[in-house]
Amino acid sequence: MKLWISKNSEVTVHEQLVTQIKLGIASRDLSPSEKLPSTRELARRFNIHQNTVSAAYRELAGEGLVTFRKGSGVFVSDIAPGAEPEMSLDSLLSQFVLRAANGGHTRSDVSAAMQRWLHAGQVRELLVVESDRGLRSILVEEIRSAIDSSVLGIAFENFEATAARDDIQIVALFDEKEKLNAILPPGVSCVYVNVNSVPLTMSRAERPSQTDLVAVVSDWKQFTAFAKLYLTAANIDPDVLIIRSTGDENWRDGLDAASVIICDSFTSTHFTGDGRVRTFRLIADSSLVDLKNALQ
Repeated sequence: MKLWISKNSEVTVHEQLVTQIKLGIASRDLSPSEKLPSTRELARRFNIHQNTVSAAYRELAGEGLVTFRKGSGVFVSDIAPGAEPEMSLDSLLSQFVLRAANGGHTRSDVSAAMQRWLHAGQVRELLVVESDRGLRSILVEEIRSAIDSSVLGIAFENFEATAARDDIQIVALFDEKEKLNAILPPGVSCVYVNVNSVPLTMSRAERPSQTDLVAVVSDWKQFTAFAKLYLTAANIDPDVLIIRSTGDENWRDGLDAASVIICDSFTSTHFTGDGRVRTFRLIADSSLVDLKNALQ
């Protein structure tokens, strides 16, 4: 995974390192057990202090995303948050039947219960659990546009697991997995989605010319920070960037002068038919496929 550091960014170098590595792990640009550059190597490459790199690695290690191996270096954790060891369907079913038998249930009991479950009411609503309001709006819009179903959003602190019903499918980003799994009752599942690789997504876009004014518009603060970081890394002069938050009253002021408008999926709904808009989707295609499969 290629890392960028912009010393002209409002985002600190520490935050840039932590954010890019987190995104790399979430999007699978960085694989489990992959070795990361040493603190000395990154410090020399970007002409920054080794302590800055060490602090970033310690923060990631504290969240369980990377591990320190004495004498070897820093590695992506073997099983990153959101990842599970793969098992075949036959293996899963065998374990299920064995556990049921140990609990005193016959194969006929298991078969009857499975038939009842398969014919139970289908999911009619998806519930996205995410505390960040701006991010939640993006996730809801992307899922709604990809899946023909009702989609609602709720903050984690307002979510009551006991209110989960058979006709509701819970959805969340991988970083909510530990918290949600701790409160979800048995039998209630959650589909955890991964995010797109930001460098790959940005690399597919048509590069603005050096003289174009480029607007970055979003209600999610992290989106504008990511976009500004990667545009600056692509040698776009920060002076040609117009940064707007849709949470501000006069956020449209000055956008008429922009040649390109970069925004998230939710914000793009404010620009219907505007050919200047470049929309960057957050949820990985593979996760949307997993979500559709979960609803079948």
